[in-house]
Amino acid sequence: MDNEKQHLDKCRQQIEEKVGWGPGAEWQNQDFEALSARIYKETKVSLSVSTLKRLWGKIRYEGTPNMGTLNALAQFVGYENWRAFTVNGFGPPSNGATTKNGVATKEKTTSTRSNIPKAAGIIIAVGIAASMFWWISSRPKTLKYDHIVFSSQPVTNTVPNTVIFNYNAKDSNADSVFIQQSWDPQRRFRVDKNLTEYTSTYYLPGYYSAKLVLNATVVAAHDVFIESNGWLATIDREPIPLYMSEDKILHDGILQVNDDFFTQQKIDLEKEGLWTSFFRVMKNEVVSDTAFQMDVTLKNTFGKGALVCQKTQIVLMGNTGAILIPLSIKGCVGELFLQTDESHDGKTNDLSAFGVDFLDWVTVQCRVKDKKISIRVNDVPAFEGDYKNGIGHVVGTRIMFAGTGAVKDFAMKKI
Repeated sequence: MDNEKQHLDKCRQQIEEKVGWGPGAEWQNQDFEALSARIYKETKVSLSVSTLKRLWGKIRYEGTPNMGTLNALAQFVGYENWRAFTVNGFGPPSNGATTKNGVATKEKTTSTRSNIPKAAGIIIAVGIAASMFWWISSRPKTLKYDHIVFSSQPVTNTVPNTVIFNYNAKDSNADSVFIQQSWDPQRRFRVDKNLTEYTSTYYLPGYYSAKLVLNATVVAAHDVFIESNGWLATIDREPIPLYMSEDKILHDGILQVNDDFFTQQKIDLEKEGLWTSFFRVMKNEVVSDTAFQMDVTLKNTFGKGALVCQKTQIVLMGNTGAILIPLSIKGCVGELFLQTDESHDGKTNDLSAFGVDFLDWVTVQCRVKDKKISIRVNDVPAFEGDYKNGIGHVVGTRIMFAGTGAVKDFAMKKI
């Protein structure tokens, strides 16, 4: 077993011990969803369910995780980054042990008393020299830069959307220059220090904070607003989703993806475990999160096989965070995760009020005012609490269905 595999095995073991959900080999899809949410909560790095499944061997994958993923895993178990984890997690054998054929053994001492002073002197001299070399070579180079330029312009008002970044990092001593699409370091791309333009494609609507990074230091940042151009539906395949515009999904006031579409695209929702999302992200519909109300009527219309729980999420996207309202059939509420400006895990909180019967339409209302948040499901109070930190301006909404679903009577307004 090579060191990299040992490190990954050890990291998985520590994560399993931390969450306390039993062996990872027995985890189901909802466990990976909960783990993804917890990693994001603690590290602000989003690891997809499919990425986590690959790491636990649930999905066949011959490659190796990228450094952004490894750093997030290490941070989740309390280390600064992956390098710190590998150094601390696997120290050298102790008590004079050496390794032979992978087995720790004791070396037999044959030195005489007369050789001890000479050997000790050599060891001390080598140690001092090594320490000096390490100190000199490990001193970080002070980053210097001037005349930094960083701006961007989307080329369209929907997705996919290529964004043209203009940058200048020539007047710096940086060894490497990166443009990061958002807060997620996995979306960081190395660019040529001597050039001034770079294009990057965004596949989902939303509000992103793009960053210019020199070496490991963020030196400039600005917001990138990717619109949906009305309602937009996506089938959330990775890495690129399937899209349907409003004219193809809105009929008689109801947003829905027809079964014919899945048949034509040869999509097996049950087999692939896919989610369908409905986005509405528009610059002219942004509201402050200090006083607003969102109302919607919806229905999860799938509920087969592994998607029997009919999990549904309403995500109110802010420029500094998000509110996530979960729904499912009543028997699955223990697997839900509610996010206001605090996290509420269904494993340790009673979220039974978010259990519903999707045979009928379900109404949901979210209201924020006077630093209080209230959520009603079918006109019954489901959650009330403080709302002190906020998510900034509400820039858009994403309604997600495990499998697929339908939406009507959506409204977002200031109050």
